[in-house]
Amino acid sequence: MKEQNKEIEVSFRAETGELYSLDKKQRILLKAVLRLTLATPSGRKQIMQRFGKEGFKVAVNLLEQMGVKVETPV
Repeated sequence: MKEQNKEIEVSFRAETGELYSLDKKQRILLKAVLRLTLATPSGRKQIMQRFGKEGFKVAVNLLEQMGVKVETPV
């Protein structure tokens, strides 16, 4: 992590090796999109169909790492 303009930038590495950095606005957007997607049966279904159970677990884990507790009725 590094601090620029009083905002913390978070960096992480994808399984495929890409390195991503998210600023505060990007984290807020990602959190909102994931929260809305996982809150609906159709959203959960789309995640499962496109990314499988492992992708679904990654989405839940990512949200939980951002401080959101996810109830996942699957």
